[in-house]
Amino acid sequence: MDRRAFLAALTPLAAGCFGGQPSEPTPTATETSTATETPEPTATETPEPTATPTPEASPEAAQHIDDAQDRLTEAVYIYTGGVTDDLLSVTAETESFKARDVLLRLDRVQRSVAAAEAAASTDDQRSTVDALDTMQRFLTHATDAQSWLIDGHDALTEAYARLDETELDAAADDLERVETAMDEVSAPVTTIGDELDPESASVTDAIGTDEYEQKVTQLRAERDALTVFGDAAADLHDGISLITDARDAVDDDRTDEAANTADQAYELLRDVEDELDEQMDDLSSDANAFEDVGDNLLTLASSRANEAESIYDQYA
Repeated sequence: MDRRAFLAALTPLAAGCFGGQPSEPTPTATETSTATETPEPTATETPEPTATPTPEASPEAAQHIDDAQDRLTEAVYIYTGGVTDDLLSVTAETESFKARDVLLRLDRVQRSVAAAEAAASTDDQRSTVDALDTMQRFLTHATDAQSWLIDGHDALTEAYARLDETELDAAADDLERVETAMDEVSAPVTTIGDELDPESASVTDAIGTDEYEQKVTQLRAERDALTVFGDAAADLHDGISLITDARDAVDDDRTDEAANTADQAYELLRDVEDELDEQMDDLSSDANAFEDVGDNLLTLASSRANEAESIYDQYA
């Protein structure tokens, strides 16, 4: 309940006179008021600002940071097969790559980073945590990209073998896998190349800044090679299918149709041959993993173009 203060009004009492005339009032001398001197203002001193104490580094955050660095180093060794710490040693034709094992280690890195972030008390600790988070994201995306490149390379190699044997249905299935890999590898490679800072690599001895940039270059080159050779293999599949159709027309005595179909196959396969020949000349050393399958596709395109030309010459 609010309390209020009230001022009491004080009423003066007038004294009354009884009987007779009122006496003349005795004049009262008027006192002369003395002027009050204004005191000189006293200067007020401005207090010195109190310095804000610098926060001390959190021992708990420091321990979590050490854990994250150690676990990131473990993840790099798993990425490279446990025999080296060189990320460039892993390519699209590496057979022993175990993406799941790498991602399990990176999950532990992420948990350490999250704990360090919650406990960090200084700008230096927060900066270190941010850099570790970037490196964890880098290796996660690199693992994703590497896995798709390896799968795409395997599917492309199998597609070549099927095409060489004219097993077109099986080859079509392999080429679907190649196309899926081509689509899926794009996002992680773009992320690590365009959205993450390579300088964050300085936070750990596991990956150097130069190695980071070289790995991005390698992944980009392999992605581009997979796209080029995957598209060429799809066209090669179409060209060989036309040759099959031309031979079926020959068997049915539809020689004019056979010649026309063989001509289409020839034009398509020669274009594939020219494209592959150019790409092999320009193939980056960072994409050497695709050199053998590229050569094989080029040889097959050339031989099948000659086959189509032979059919055309015979029935035109």
